[in-house]
Amino acid sequence: MKNKILILLLTLSSIIGFGQNSNENVLYVVDSIPVIEEPKEGFGTLTENEIDNVVVIKDKKVIESSGYKDLDGIIYVFTKEYIKRPDSIKAIPTTKLMTKKNGTWYLKNSSTPYSGKFIDYYLTGKKQGEGTLFNGKLKGKRLLYHLSGNISDEIEYENGISNGLEQRFYEGGTLMQKGSFKNGKEIGIWEMYHPNRQLKQRTNFVNGKMDGESVSYYSTGEIKGKNVYKNGVYQKDKINDKLFKLYNESQELYKQVNHKGAIKKLNKALELDSNWAEGYFARGTMKLNNFQFDEAIKDFDKTLEIEPYFTNAYSNRAFAVLRKHELGNGRTLSKSKDIQIIASKKTEIPDSELTKICTDLKKAVSLGDDNWMVLEALEKHCKE
Repeated sequence: MKNKILILLLTLSSIIGFGQNSNENVLYVVDSIPVIEEPKEGFGTLTENEIDNVVVIKDKKVIESSGYKDLDGIIYVFTKEYIKRPDSIKAIPTTKLMTKKNGTWYLKNSSTPYSGKFIDYYLTGKKQGEGTLFNGKLKGKRLLYHLSGNISDEIEYENGISNGLEQRFYEGGTLMQKGSFKNGKEIGIWEMYHPNRQLKQRTNFVNGKMDGESVSYYSTGEIKGKNVYKNGVYQKDKINDKLFKLYNESQELYKQVNHKGAIKKLNKALELDSNWAEGYFARGTMKLNNFQFDEAIKDFDKTLEIEPYFTNAYSNRAFAVLRKHELGNGRTLSKSKDIQIIASKKTEIPDSELTKICTDLKKAVSLGDDNWMVLEALEKHCKE
C-alpha cells in the first residue's frame, strides 16, 4: 500500500504542503473513502482544480479514535463535487464502503445483505456508477459513467445476474454496443458500432453461444469479414484460416528478429486480401520498428484509408513521422543481426510535419489511446 500512498502524495504535495518521509505510514481519505488501492482512472485525475479543502491529522489520539492504528497521519481530502452534494445524496452508500461476501454486498459491520440504492464515485468526486441492490444483489438497471459525465454502460440485472438489455457507449455519447442477456447468457442479435455510428459487427447468439453468420464491417460500411459458427464452434474458412496463419507466422518470425521474413509473410497475406487493414497496420508497425519510416507511413495511410477509426494507426503514424525527423538523418553506430543502434542528430521538425504529428496524436487520444508514450509525445511536441 505504501507505494500507492506515495504516488498520491506526489500528486497532492503542492496542494497539501505535508512533509512526509518514506518511512511514514499515511492514509488518504477522499470524500470519506479510504484510498487503499489505486483507482482505475489513476491518481493523476485528482488535481487542485477538483479539491475544495484538505484536513491533515497527525495527533495519535485522534487517529486512534478514528478507528485506525499504526498510522503517522490521516489526510482527509474533500472534493468540490462532494461539497456540492445535498445531504440526501451523501446519505446513499457507496459499494467502496461495503464488503462483498460470496457475491453478496453488505454494509460494513452488518450481517444483513444490503437493500437499497448505491452510488459510486471517481476520485475526483464525479459520479462513477449507480444502481440498486436487493438482498445484496444487483437488481434493475445499473448505470456506469465516463469521467466526462456521459453514460458508459446501461445493464439490466436480476438477482445479481445480467438479465435484459445491455448498452455500452463511447465517451462522446454514441452507441458502442447493444444486446440482450437471459439469465447471464447472451441471446439474439448483438451489434457493435464504430464511433461514427456505422455498424461494426453483427452476431447472433443462442443461449450464450455464437450461432450463424457473424459479419464485421469497417467504419466506411465495407464488409471486413465473415465467420460462421454452429453452437459456438467456428466453422473453418480456407481464406480466413490462411490469412491468420500467415499473420501468426509473421509475428513469430518477428519475435525471432527475422524482420524480412516477417514482412514477407504479411506481403503474402495482403495478396490474399488487399483490403485487410490489420495486415497493413502490422506491416507498418514492423517497418516503423525497423527504421523504414517512409514505408511505414504508407502502410499506416493505407490502414486509415480502409478503416478511418483504427486508433493505433494514428499514433503509430505520428511516431513514424516523428522518428523520421529524429533518426532519419542519423548515423549508424553499430549494427548486427539482432540490433541496430542509431545516433540521432538534433533536427528542427518543420511546422507542416509537426502539424501532422499533433493531429494524429490528438486523434488517437480522442479515440481512447491513453498509452504513456502517446501522452508524453503530445505534451512534448503539441503544446499550443
